[in-house]
Amino acid sequence: MRVLVYSPVRVFGDCMAAFLESAECVAAVVTEHDVLNLDLKAIELGADVVLIDATTPKAHSVPRLVKVVCPDVSAIAVAVSEVPEEVIACAESGFDAYVPRTARPAEMIEIIHRVQRGEMVCDPRITRTLFHELARRRAADPPSTPDGRLTPREIEIARLIGRGAANKEIAVELHLSVATIKNHVHSVLRKLQVDNRAQVAMLLLENPLALRLP
Repeated sequence: MRVLVYSPVRVFGDCMAAFLESAECVAAVVTEHDVLNLDLKAIELGADVVLIDATTPKAHSVPRLVKVVCPDVSAIAVAVSEVPEEVIACAESGFDAYVPRTARPAEMIEIIHRVQRGEMVCDPRITRTLFHELARRRAADPPSTPDGRLTPREIEIARLIGRGAANKEIAVELHLSVATIKNHVHSVLRKLQVDNRAQVAMLLLENPLALRLP
């Protein structure tokens, strides 16, 4: 495993790299202190993992910078305050995992191993908050109804078409004008992607649930 360490604080980055060099699982480790050189250094190293000092300004812009040139690299934020806001910010920035500020060196190695296996370590309290945040965002921005889904009125009209009813008969049945029925029939044909009323009847015969599907 090839690891790239980024921190503009030289002593922090070098100490992390010195520890990683002693780990059997690490084949090579390189430290970079200038963010402008980070993408080129990742390419040269053929990095599998990049550890990013999360305490530095603009740290959250670094994962995307590296993944543009190394899309398969795992980006891990180091020294993250384990509070919901910080962890959510890491996820939004494209980090694959994070190392809490309270983690021991051996725990950092374990997190790296888990990330390489496609896993992520997260405090249960944080996991719960993440679920709540996803639910909140979904409620605030509900999915739109697909254009191909019939309205309740159109379903009603499609069923009457399937029974062979003419526009005037449908208008009487639903207490609507013939012009309104014509507009609904046109919409039904378009959404069901058929050309005529006979095809609507055939569609309903073959698949009675067709009107309920988008």
